[in-house]
Amino acid sequence: QNPDTYFYPIGVGVAIACCLNALRMIHPLVRDLYKRALIIGKDYPHPDGLDYVRRKWKEALRDPQNCQLIPNNNNDVDIDKENERIIRKAVGKGRYVIREMEGTIQLKKYRTMRRRYGQGVDITGEARRINDSINDLIK
Repeated sequence: QNPDTYFYPIGVGVAIACCLNALRMIHPLVRDLYKRALIIGKDYPHPDGLDYVRRKWKEALRDPQNCQLIPNNNNDVDIDKENERIIRKAVGKGRYVIREMEGTIQLKKYRTMRRRYGQGVDITGEARRINDSINDLIK
């Protein structure tokens, strides 16, 4: 891994690599996105939970193939604008990943509640059970 390259935490499958000379601080949107991912990762339905989410996000961060910024050695304004556009596009993809994680968590909670409390009241089944109980008492 090149020591002059810094990887931004964007999301699973989304990362931004850029030269330290071009941008020395993490973009605020990227930092916020990573924090949101870790907060949501606490409820992620996986045996490892937060550790799994953190590991997957770090793998995505360190993959230079995901989304590389353009090196800007001459402090060109056009390159800075293009890099900002690339960052915002990658953050948008990361937000999509977070929404998918939220959906997975909600689905897991729904399935757990459904399994725990049943699928609702079965009127015909309940009537049949009561009728069978009455017939057993009569015999």
